[in-house]
Amino acid sequence: MLWVVIGHSPLDLKTMPGYANGLYHFAYSFHMPLFMLVSGFLFYLTRLNDGRPGGGINWSYYRIFKDKALRLLLPGFVFSFLAFVLKTIFSGEMERQTTFSLREIIHSFLFPGDNPFAELWFIATLFWLMMLAPLWKLLINGSCFLKWGMAAVLAVLHFWYPHVELLCIGKVFSYAIWFYMGLLISEEGIVERFLIRNSWTTLAIGIVIYGISYVDYIPLGTFIATVGGINVSLGLALVLDKYLPKAFFTFRNYTYQIFLMGIFAQIAVKIAYRHINIPYIGAYMLCILAGLYVPVVVSKFMERINWKPLLMCVGLKPVKK
Repeated sequence: MLWVVIGHSPLDLKTMPGYANGLYHFAYSFHMPLFMLVSGFLFYLTRLNDGRPGGGINWSYYRIFKDKALRLLLPGFVFSFLAFVLKTIFSGEMERQTTFSLREIIHSFLFPGDNPFAELWFIATLFWLMMLAPLWKLLINGSCFLKWGMAAVLAVLHFWYPHVELLCIGKVFSYAIWFYMGLLISEEGIVERFLIRNSWTTLAIGIVIYGISYVDYIPLGTFIATVGGINVSLGLALVLDKYLPKAFFTFRNYTYQIFLMGIFAQIAVKIAYRHINIPYIGAYMLCILAGLYVPVVVSKFMERINWKPLLMCVGLKPVKK
């Protein structure tokens, strides 16, 4: 989530200084595939593990559908509507214009990638991937050939997939390999068996792989950069977990709320930057901090109110008293 916020933080893509440009391109080389991989990893632990050692609960398909419709889609719809309202009110400040009409609203939900809240494409794609739970369960519980054979098929589909924008169907094929690899990493216990004990090695391997992606004659450079970036991020996270275990403690429980609300806080900072004489570095850091912590503050305030309909709109669960 930190990489997502950093990726959204440049104040102006045309006049970025070197540090912002470097972080922007690094984040965008892997942050959404990593997000899908982590989502698959956690989906296995919490939904598909069936009570085996390591955790997990045996969830029925209906229960998974209901949970994800409420926790993913409902907040996505709410913030899409909010984006329509804000982009209409502040139309002169927006890069992507929109019209507040029934036709545009229906279009935006049928084609999430063309939504005023364009990040909805991720929510829709993740929802469909989670709705494939019976398929993932069948594959993971199958033979080694079936399990890893599907990984090969999905890797091919990542490059050659139907470009269907309707309901983000095309992106489901494109990103399925990352979600599925998260499932496999979780099921095989790779984090516990290898990565935790070799965090510095994981980081070093990621740096090497990412560096290789810049060699001109290396094919599939973008894919290699993604693999390298994921390894770098995992390595950094494991190193920080070892030496600074509370590094992300202040926002780790609100990652989805940061995804939903952070972009709005960052847009506010960018509008202020265009109208107030603020040094770029100061506004850039403020943009990152606003993207992370405004959603946390708002979420904590909502949890104090503890009104279930309001909490559901931002993907939070009611606080048990």
